[in-house]
Amino acid sequence: MASELSQYISIADALAKLFHPHAEVVIHDIEDDAIFYIANSYSGREKGDSSNLKINAQDFNLDEDVIGPYEKFGSKGQRIRSITSVLKDNKGNPSGLMCINLDFSILESSLLVVKEFFHPANVVSRPEILFRNEWLEVIQLAIRSYLKEQAQTLESLDVQGRKALLAHLDEKGLFYARKSAEQVAVHLGISRATIYKDLGEIRKKKKETSNILAGL
Repeated sequence: MASELSQYISIADALAKLFHPHAEVVIHDIEDDAIFYIANSYSGREKGDSSNLKINAQDFNLDEDVIGPYEKFGSKGQRIRSITSVLKDNKGNPSGLMCINLDFSILESSLLVVKEFFHPANVVSRPEILFRNEWLEVIQLAIRSYLKEQAQTLESLDVQGRKALLAHLDEKGLFYARKSAEQVAVHLGISRATIYKDLGEIRKKKKETSNILAGL
């Protein structure tokens, strides 16, 4: 029996190394109800210790080669996820079990750290006083980019050209920040009232167009 179970030792060692230090791999001898081999024994068990399984070959469903995964608790109360492979002799009868016990406690702690990193507590909205100039720069860059694409300058814009520019900025969502309309008005050299009047007309026309398209 021992010689048959020996062929699985290298597999046990490979699994223990792959998941080191979180995996303990145990080969149980069913006939002797004892641990035949153990790799990375974080449970403190040793070869020859009782398996305390008290089972025999007749207790197994011969069609079931893998049992689990299932969960249990370790000697220190840590969460363990396990899976058991039924080892069979050359006649196809269960002779041993290989149990892979994965300690999830360290992984859960790491997961908590990552979760807190990406979803920190007490996060407030961006302080406007620190990002006011940044938002103004975004608006200025958008205006400059639009004018370059249209081969125009601020001075060359007529009323329709100005409204087309405002429609472009509105489409990019640049009027939803606080005081953004005032910043655009200053940059274009027009009054805030003119900005609001133009935006009102632009949004009304856009809504009417959407309603027409929806009715088609």
